[in-house]
Amino acid sequence: MAKEKKEKMNYKNLKVNEEELSVTKIGELATASQSPIFLFVLFGLIFAFIFFLPTITNYLKEDKKNTTYETPNTNEKTEEPVLEPEEELTLYTISDSLSITLEDTIELKDFSLKDEVLSFQATNNGTSRFDFDAKNYFLELYTDDNTLLERILLDDIIARDSSITVNLSLEKSVTNTAEKILFVQKEISDYPNITLSKNDLEEEVLVCSNDIETLSYKFKNEKLYEINDNVSVNSTNDDYTTLVNEWKTKSETLNNLEGITSVFVNTGTNFVVNTSIDLADAKISNTDSKYYFANQSLAKVVNFEMEARGFSCK
Repeated sequence: MAKEKKEKMNYKNLKVNEEELSVTKIGELATASQSPIFLFVLFGLIFAFIFFLPTITNYLKEDKKNTTYETPNTNEKTEEPVLEPEEELTLYTISDSLSITLEDTIELKDFSLKDEVLSFQATNNGTSRFDFDAKNYFLELYTDDNTLLERILLDDIIARDSSITVNLSLEKSVTNTAEKILFVQKEISDYPNITLSKNDLEEEVLVCSNDIETLSYKFKNEKLYEINDNVSVNSTNDDYTTLVNEWKTKSETLNNLEGITSVFVNTGTNFVVNTSIDLADAKISNTDSKYYFANQSLAKVVNFEMEARGFSCK
């Protein structure tokens, strides 16, 4: 039986009828292609594809979601950071029988918390003097449920083979609720960062004050460069006479130091001391104030340590 000849479409032999709205014949499908069975199968496949399309799409998405991609090996070794174990801090319940040892040589005992004063005896059994301030020791007071009430920066110095009694004034509310105590050393990196306010001259400032003294610290890019110290005491103060003599002498001493100007004024009913310190020229180590910080000290250091000395800073 002779094979049916399939006509191939030849574009070279294509002729376009230029008459309007006439039909141009491009080619023909072979007669076999026009079979009803063929059309039924074709439309069946199309219908099945449309029907199952959502299922296929969801499957492909899920497959892509579960696919694990391997990161190319760059032949570079990445070392995991070594985490230092955190030091366990122990909170002690305050009692007259409490005894605490620091650094194997400092013994703390005879704790007493009453009349808004926390007191204890500190004994140095070491071979050299012990400076709490130099070692950056803080005393922290907590409630029974371990809520921090107050943080105090210790600044006592104990000579070797000797003892001292430490007395710390507290707020009445702290005295009434403090149950636990903690002695801890802190690094500057432990201090929280702060946001400085600006005065009318757009200078970065931090103002710390207590009952009689206000210190204004000025910063450039959060680094200290100037201190203004104002002391004002009324004659109604129980320690007025002692404070007058103390601050008069202190003001005269400060005024003789390079980079520092101090003025003392006594009106009889009160006295005022104004001290200005240019840290670029002044040598803070020549002063005896714990409230004066060295040139370029960080704002967070001044804030954290002044608040730990009982000042309110903002």
